Amino acid sequence: MDTYTELLLEGGIAFGTGEHPTTQLCLEFITELVKDDDESIDLFLDYGAGSGVLGMAACKLKPELEAIGVEIDADAIRIADANSAENGVNMKSYLPRHLGDDNESASLIMKAMQRSSGDVLPEELDGPCFDACAANILAGPLISLAETIASMLKPGARLGLSGILEWQGEDVVEAYSIYFDDVKVEDERGGWVLVTGTRK
Repeated sequence: MDTYTELLLEGGIAFGTGEHPTTQLCLEFITELVKDDDESIDLFLDYGAGSGVLGMAACKLKPELEAIGVEIDADAIRIADANSAENGVNMKSYLPRHLGDDNESASLIMKAMQRSSGDVLPEELDGPCFDACAANILAGPLISLAETIASMLKPGARLGLSGILEWQGEDVVEAYSIYFDDVKVEDERGGWVLVTGTRK
C-alpha cells in the first residue's frame, strides 16, 4: 500500500499544485531519490520553484534536508516562502543571480528585481553545492538553463527535469548530455516526459 505525505499548498498565481502530469513526474523522481538510502542529499535545488511544491516535498520526505528554490517571479517567491512556513519545512526561495540567456527571462528577472523586496540567491549558493535538483519549467527555458543548472550541482548530483512534451525530450537530453551522464527520458505521462541524469 502506498503511503502519502501531506503538503498544505496555496498555489495562488504560482505554478505547482501537484495535479499536472509534469509535477507528478517530478514528485515521483523526488520520492525515489530521497527514499534511496544510497543517495546522500542534504541540499536540494528546486529550479523554477513556482509554489515551492517540489522543494517542500523533498523536505517533507527527508526533514533534515534543506531546499532552495530559484524563481523569476517575485509573487511566486512570496507564495513559495509562505507555503514553506505553513508546512514547517526548511525551504527558502530566491531570485536568480544571473539574468539568463534569453531576452524574455532577463526581462522578467529585471522586472521582479525592481518591484521585489525578495532576496537574490546568495553568492555561496550560486556554485556547485547542491546534491540534487528538480526543475519543472518548459523545454525551451530548460535548454537555455542547462549550463546554469549544471554549474549549481556537485559532481554525482541527480537531476530530474519536466515540463517537457514527449516530442521535445531528445532536444533536452542533447542539451544536458554535455554536463550530465546517463541523460535519458526516464518516464512519460499524458504526453509529458521526465528527463533524468547525473552530474559529471
